[in-house]
Amino acid sequence: MRLSLGALVALAAGCATSAKPPIEVATPLPPLVTHPVDALLAAAGLRWVVLVEPRTIASTPWLIPEIGSIVPEENFDRFEASSGLDLRQLPEAVVASYDEGELASLIYLARHRSQPRALERALRTRITAEAERAVDRPDVIRVTGKIGVGSIAMAVVGPDLVGYQVGGNTKRGPVRIASLYAQGALRRSPSAFAVDPLRSLSAHLGSAPLRAFAVGPFEGELQRGLGGLLAGATAVGGVMKPTAREGLALTFAASGDFTSSGAEAESALLAAWNELAGTAFGKLYGLDHAMTPPTTSHADDAVLLAIELDPKMLAHGLAAATSARIDEIMR
Repeated sequence: MRLSLGALVALAAGCATSAKPPIEVATPLPPLVTHPVDALLAAAGLRWVVLVEPRTIASTPWLIPEIGSIVPEENFDRFEASSGLDLRQLPEAVVASYDEGELASLIYLARHRSQPRALERALRTRITAEAERAVDRPDVIRVTGKIGVGSIAMAVVGPDLVGYQVGGNTKRGPVRIASLYAQGALRRSPSAFAVDPLRSLSAHLGSAPLRAFAVGPFEGELQRGLGGLLAGATAVGGVMKPTAREGLALTFAASGDFTSSGAEAESALLAAWNELAGTAFGKLYGLDHAMTPPTTSHADDAVLLAIELDPKMLAHGLAAATSARIDEIMR
């Protein structure tokens, strides 16, 4: 069968009018990068940081009674009811202090198992004024406002990370910076543990379910700390982990230039520890009844002290010294 030129034109026109419009395919967002949590901490302005693996610690059977003596179960339950977070089930959590010029702030980061929207609702019910919400992308939501006279900021990042900031600049402070790191927007700005002194100090101390660091320079009265070691230290840190015989292994380190003074630094650190253990503070925490005697070592850029502590005595001291404060925080 032959088709005339006119028929072919008509057929083509009919096909063109019946064709469906092209489907626009949305460009997928780049994946969020939130591992490890410490990679979301800015180096600039950091004063100290504590990194903890609560679920690991809370699942150590022989530590459960000691944890309960410091923070009773009802306090954990009350905190979960008000915030939406069960602290006992967090795989990772970070608390850090920042100096922002004349402002100071605390940032809390947590990897969680809660519903992100539930965490946002829990905070919004506590905000009393100036509430604002910003959507950086569908999976990065920020909320700022005031609770009483204090400022607070929150960032919900992806399905399992949340950050809170108390004080400081809530629009451009460390919680905002953490959300930008997660989005890959600060590739040229190194995070706290990507540069020295924390990079090398963290490598010396190794991994542990509890790590803590403070960044120098240490000025004023602090310069005389640790037998004078703090005067030249660039940072200090410590890690703690459970041992096979149900103790807590503590390793403490100070970073600096010990190329030609390592032996003297070891002696000064050991003397400072023994002096601390003999004080009322040391006796409260059981430092004078450690499970092993302290040992020291050094490298060109760090001096270290290792010791194993009695968890029962340590928990007793922590409960006596902090129970009232912890109860207030977890209300």
